[in-house]
Amino acid sequence: MDGLLTFMTEEQKNNFKPIPIEMKAGEATFHHPLMVHGSFKNTSNRPRRGVVINVFKEGTRSNSNDVLLEGVPPIGAGNKMEGQFFPLLFDPATI
Repeated sequence: MDGLLTFMTEEQKNNFKPIPIEMKAGEATFHHPLMVHGSFKNTSNRPRRGVVINVFKEGTRSNSNDVLLEGVPPIGAGNKMEGQFFPLLFDPATI
């Protein structure tokens, strides 16, 4: 989080008031993609682990021919984001 300050104007720094969310092992948070979020230095003697899951609307199409994730074949521009690495998590038609 401290690294973020290097990109802020003085006004943004003055208005920046992080709100800590203390979490227990196994808990999770969900963030809007435009929400600034992060963590401060781990001061414990145990490693901090995390998982990132990006979710987007079914039917979303790639806008790039580049590799999006290391080790995952690229989805060509204009093609639907789907397959092994971009599975449909919920299909409302199955209700």
